[in-house]
Amino acid sequence: MPLHDFNTPSAGARYFFTRSPVSARSFQILKYPYGMSGDPLPVGDYTVLDLSEDETLTEKKVLNMVSLLNGVSDLIPLGAETQSRVLFRVLSEYDSEGKVRVLFYHLGHQGVSVENALFRLDRGEHVWQ
Repeated sequence: MPLHDFNTPSAGARYFFTRSPVSARSFQILKYPYGMSGDPLPVGDYTVLDLSEDETLTEKKVLNMVSLLNGVSDLIPLGAETQSRVLFRVLSEYDSEGKVRVLFYHLGHQGVSVENALFRLDRGEHVWQ
């Protein structure tokens, strides 16, 4: 790899996440509105519904979501760590705040899917196109 390509994956990272100031098991998704300048704006949130999930695993899942928003396709593989399949369903086109709501489930060995997390993202911030 040439040296000038070293920072390429992080160069366009407009999206990032931080722990929510409201809930201990939630994360805020933020975006720099003008490239990497200006004050970041909240554009979404990720709330854990399955409180038995390890917090380190949750953070890796959120990191993968933010990576997708930033156009990165090389995600952290989590299958061996979770021992389950991740399923999702778009709950509504837009909620009352103008956010798309996506409910995540995990399907373990019992064959029953369990609600895992709720991901909400502003209109226009498309990660699943």
